[in-house]
Amino acid sequence: MRPLRSTTRALVLAIAAAIAVFAAKPAFAVLSATATITTPQTSAPFNYTVNLHNTGTTDIGTFWFAWTATPANYDFLPTMPTNVVAPSGWIAPITHNGFPGDGYGIEWYNYTGSNIAAGQSQNFTFTSNDSPATIAGNAWFPGNKVSTSFVYIGFPQTDPGLKFDVQVVPEPTGALVSAAVAGFALLSKHRCPSR
Repeated sequence: MRPLRSTTRALVLAIAAAIAVFAAKPAFAVLSATATITTPQTSAPFNYTVNLHNTGTTDIGTFWFAWTATPANYDFLPTMPTNVVAPSGWIAPITHNGFPGDGYGIEWYNYTGSNIAAGQSQNFTFTSNDSPATIAGNAWFPGNKVSTSFVYIGFPQTDPGLKFDVQVVPEPTGALVSAAVAGFALLSKHRCPSR
């Protein structure tokens, strides 16, 4: 009788384990990102740095700047970027469909390097004659900003991706810093004397 009890116990444990496995909800990786673009220049050409931060739970293997896949492949930078620099092992072709009105995009993607892991950030740089105001503005295709971009887990367009807008962040320039210092000096000159 003892072998029957061990067999029954083993069968009950196996059934319980199978139920636990099939009843558990699958865990899905979340693709999420934020990005900012900055430049220290106040006139063209502008040397831009885009800082992409992976806020999701999966890797990012593609960052396609100034571009959208929906409703079609459209590029938004009005002028062609130059001096495009990719992280080690990534490549950065400039995209342009050539039809009237289409602009330019930068398709940074990992070819032989490392993806951007969850919680990590990566810088991407390029030069453009497009001002920060232009990049922050509306794109030629309604419902998009010039800074509209996509990220993908792997190679471009191999997963649904995530569409988002890169935020244009103005940096203080030398002229603005000098003006602020002069303003503080002027204020301190006109203070009431202490008694």
